[in-house]
Amino acid sequence: LIVMDPPWPNKSVHRSSHYETHDIYDLFKIPIPDMLSEGGIIAIWVTNKPKYRQFILNKLFPSWQIECIAEWTWLKVTTKGECISPLNSPHKKPYEQLIIGRSKTDNTHLIQLPVQHTLVSVPSVHHSRKPPLFDAFSPYLPSHPKCLELFARCLMPGWISWGNECIRFQHINYYEKEPSEMIE
Repeated sequence: LIVMDPPWPNKSVHRSSHYETHDIYDLFKIPIPDMLSEGGIIAIWVTNKPKYRQFILNKLFPSWQIECIAEWTWLKVTTKGECISPLNSPHKKPYEQLIIGRSKTDNTHLIQLPVQHTLVSVPSVHHSRKPPLFDAFSPYLPSHPKCLELFARCLMPGWISWGNECIRFQHINYYEKEPSEMIE
């Protein structure tokens, strides 16, 4: 399983400097076909800008020999279970999309994911923090899968995390201080 949350260019992020964005065409440089096991799943978070969804489906996935097998939605709700903004808001949407693909091989022997699925949760107060996905994907993965998160912003047990901000959301309380040894 490979999960990506690319730093999509966007005006509000650029103005606020929450994180650095990258040119979307830099994603072609990531050797996904070499990293993804046969039958492996890649899931890419995408903003609600239609051109980025189309970029993944029509350019990025084909260049990696990946076919789209599902599109899931993360519905962001308040602690009272209400959408964080109106569904038809012309500006901020209360949901994000997760585009899911597999390599274009014989996948008939693999467990099929639901083509559409909705994850519902209260979003973090930290900008762009996504819900953990392992529990949602685990029924569709082999036991003890290898999991990789690209553009990670936190470390997850059992995962390989890659990116410029892998420990952004880690708190010092997660670590134990070891006594240093005296060097003579």
